[in-house]
Amino acid sequence: MSADHTFLLEEGLWIARGYYIDSIGVLYPVNGESRIAHEGDRWINDSWMRIPADPPVEYRNRYVITPFDEGTDCTVWISENPALGRLRGTFVLVDDTILSVYGTEDGRLRGSEALLRVSSILYRGRGCLMEGEKKISSWAVELKRQESVKR
Repeated sequence: MSADHTFLLEEGLWIARGYYIDSIGVLYPVNGESRIAHEGDRWINDSWMRIPADPPVEYRNRYVITPFDEGTDCTVWISENPALGRLRGTFVLVDDTILSVYGTEDGRLRGSEALLRVSSILYRGRGCLMEGEKKISSWAVELKRQESVKR
């Protein structure tokens, strides 16, 4: 790990802004947040994303992340998503990027996201969700750190 990552690896509140593209290519502005908390043997990422579609859509995820073991660049996570069900994924640290690869437990949906570290308070996220070979959605966001979360 050559980059000093702050997203996930430090507690904090991150505000997301960007855009979401649906399965037929319609682009929507999007906003949201991720709140990272470290709770002993697990990290929690409570996040939401709002899309002002007609009707408006809000996605919520609660990631439970196994902390990275010292000297490793890979760890696992589980998320409960009200719309998609339980997701299982892996985070991999690659230089200035956090990669996430995930899927539903039944294997019907899979996705990936790359979070590029621009600075200690700014990341750029790009991702997609797939059903087989069909794109369900994709997105491009910037995550900006707002404050530290102290417990």
